[in-house]
Amino acid sequence: MQCQELQRLINRLRDGELPEGESTGVFHHLSLCKECRAFFFALQALDGALARIADRVPYRPASPRADLLASLQPRSWWNQRVALRLPILALLICVIAAGVIMAVPGNAFLRAPQPIYVTKLPTVVVDADTAPPEPRQ
Repeated sequence: MQCQELQRLINRLRDGELPEGESTGVFHHLSLCKECRAFFFALQALDGALARIADRVPYRPASPRADLLASLQPRSWWNQRVALRLPILALLICVIAAGVIMAVPGNAFLRAPQPIYVTKLPTVVVDADTAPPEPRQ
């Protein structure tokens, strides 16, 4: 098998277009030929690099009209991004506040209830027209 023909088959193998019977012959040749093996690994490295670049570059439509059409497309609510910074920050502040409240000694929320005793005193009426009682001896 010629190396140029095999390199075409390697491209078909990478695209998933090569039948299983032919792929075994390609792999056999790759195990023997150092040049074709280097070509195969170079294609794999190129595919990986292109995939990483495609993940980092956002899709930009070609024209303002395409931008407008893309903005008019209906979007489902589960595909939209939600900014969670503010709710997470609020939850964190609540947790910190609860920790501070629980950590303060003598906290009213942590004290056990204590009984309150009420004593009823007799009513004493002081009238200016009566004489004071005489002291007992």
